[in-house]
Amino acid sequence: MELSHKVAADDSPVGRLYEQHGPALFAYLSQQTGSHEAAEDVLVEVFVAALETERFVRMSEKEQVSWLWRVTRNKAVDAYRRSQVRRGLDLSLVADYIDDKERSPELIMLQRETSTLLQTYLDQLSPGQRMAIQLRFAHGLRSSEIAALMGKREGSVRSLMARALNFLRTLYEKEQEEAHL
Repeated sequence: MELSHKVAADDSPVGRLYEQHGPALFAYLSQQTGSHEAAEDVLVEVFVAALETERFVRMSEKEQVSWLWRVTRNKAVDAYRRSQVRRGLDLSLVADYIDDKERSPELIMLQRETSTLLQTYLDQLSPGQRMAIQLRFAHGLRSSEIAALMGKREGSVRSLMARALNFLRTLYEKEQEEAHL
């Protein structure tokens, strides 16, 4: 990721954007691509595209951030489409399980079941709800930042997330009731 270090060391507007938004974009890409290496490659593509786009420097900062997220999303989709082989598991994601001797196989299986159940619930949300929840809880963005990225008003994003969380809560409570029967 040599190019990205050059961008970050640069005091240009793109370099500042990289320092401010690069970590969140990288976290998103890591989740979407399944590996740190692929996420790094896509992140470099995003900022190279920003450097090559003449009108990018004339945009307001809000427009630049929205543009970066849009291009990041599109490039993540492109990377997924290019991959012909099944995604491997990034060992750094399971390193805690490997190193921790106190975790029993039963606990690991329960955590996997819980994770699978949560993913099933998330898959039932609309794409907009899923994106808002992901940006809020996986990337730690505030409602105003999410609204800017999604091109919505902040109140709309808050309502969207509230409906999504209520839906998820209902599914979880229903599952708990069924488990106790």
